[in-house]
Amino acid sequence: MRSLPALRHSAVIVLVLLAAAATAAAQEVLQVTKLRTPKVALYDCTDGSKKMDFAQKDFQAPWPVTSGPTDAGLLGVKVNGTDYCVRAFAVETNKTIAAKTDCGALVAANQPKMGATRGVGEDCNQPQLRKK
Repeated sequence: MRSLPALRHSAVIVLVLLAAAATAAAQEVLQVTKLRTPKVALYDCTDGSKKMDFAQKDFQAPWPVTSGPTDAGLLGVKVNGTDYCVRAFAVETNKTIAAKTDCGALVAANQPKMGATRGVGEDCNQPQLRKK
């Protein structure tokens, strides 16, 4: 049978290991794990200018996310050692990223509406209809 000090020592070791595992999980690096489109535009984060396109077929290793998302919907990423920004909707990440609601945005405005996304626009203030 174990002595009381030995049991306390074992309990302390277990608690330290659990705390270390929780800290490691909380510090998991946010990464881009997949490109959603055949090619993704890489932008300069400071001025927003397009630098180049990156082909989905060339994507191999995850890209670390360095910042974002910005109000313009850009994520800062490191690609082959260089900092770029990408459109958040064009990539998938290992963790969920909440983006700011873009009220009044027109996406493919010349196309007829083909469907809906649940919850889109719920944060926007809609004008009240006036009764006559």
